[in-house]
Order: sequence, then structure tokens, then C-alpha cells
Amino acid sequence: MANREMHKAVCSECGQECEVPFVPDPNRPVYCRECWMKRRNSRRRY
Repeated sequence: MANREMHKAVCSECGQECEVPFVPDPNRPVYCRECWMKRRNSRRRY
């Protein structure tokens, strides 16, 4: 498996600098791993 190119971004929720495996789109939010997991888990609750 080839290494993905990582791109620096700032989390839209906590403001922490992070790296993502895609080019961030300024029109869409980007989340660090922690915030992404929190959002993902909160959507699964019924």
C-alpha cells in the first residue's frame, strides 16, 4: 500500500491543526480525528 500524501488543515470544531489524506476544500468543514469520531458516534445514537 502506497503512502498517502497528507495535507495540513485546521479542525473546524476545535481549531487544532491536523493532517488529512485529501486536499481540504475551503467550502467544507474539516475535522481532526477526535472531533470526527465524536461527530460520527453522535450521529449513530437513536
